[in-house]
Amino acid sequence: MNKGSVDSKHQASHAGSDDFMAQLSLVRSAESKASAIIGQAKTEASKIESSARERAVEISARSSEKSVTAKNEVLAKKREQTDSKVQEMLKDAKKQAEKIKGKKLSERDVAELAGNKF
Repeated sequence: MNKGSVDSKHQASHAGSDDFMAQLSLVRSAESKASAIIGQAKTEASKIESSARERAVEISARSSEKSVTAKNEVLAKKREQTDSKVQEMLKDAKKQAEKIKGKKLSERDVAELAGNKF
């Protein structure tokens, strides 16, 4: 075997090894970049999720406040209506009491009311 032939095979083998190492380095670099991008995406997704949860809590709180306000308004309106009806009924009752008070009872009415105890 020729010494020049062995050296060229060794050089070719070494060149192939260098190419492989260069390719391996490129793959590792690409994986590292992809990992960094994925990490950034996860961090951003976490921030977005956190922000969305905060907004949901705020929206829920505002909805609850509006619901309570609306309920209180309805209750106040109904309370006013009830008070108005009560006042109207009391007014009517007073009128009827005045009418009854103004009537004179006959002896027969008095006897009926007393249960004929006289």
